[in-house]
Amino acid sequence: MNNTIQIMGIFKNLMISDSYPIASPIAPDVITDLKRNPAPMEWDETKRSVYSDIQKLVMNRQDYADMLEVMDGLEYNGLTLYSLTQAENGELAWSNIYIRNIDTRDNDVYVDPNLTDKLLIGEDGMSVFVYSFKEKCFQIRDKASTDYVIEEYETFSDLLSALIDIVK
Repeated sequence: MNNTIQIMGIFKNLMISDSYPIASPIAPDVITDLKRNPAPMEWDETKRSVYSDIQKLVMNRQDYADMLEVMDGLEYNGLTLYSLTQAENGELAWSNIYIRNIDTRDNDVYVDPNLTDKLLIGEDGMSVFVYSFKEKCFQIRDKASTDYVIEEYETFSDLLSALIDIVK
């Protein structure tokens, strides 16, 4: 299986059969704005950097952007793929890709040097899922020891296929 939309359809069916909520797809104008507009200049360097990395991922990896056309992230059986726009009570959800990456790069307690140059896209109980711009691939990394790369995937759909096997 190598089609992101097909694999997301499988996730969607699993989630429906197990009564999990399904996130709506992202509106096309939101994706267009993300691709077109730079981060606001009044934002600090960390926020602009995270925005830029999300923008690069969506612009350069259509396989990842395809997921957002099906649903804006997901939470299923302990697996989370971070959302771009989901909110709870008017606040961005804890599982927002922007919030998770700001917390990873700008944290008063600990900044993980193994993750600061990567974009976190999701997690489960034992792993984090990232996009490595340097290696140009998606990775599953150990959550406790983030320098350890468990698996690397050239495409987002290959990562999704592996994640389906984990949660089934």
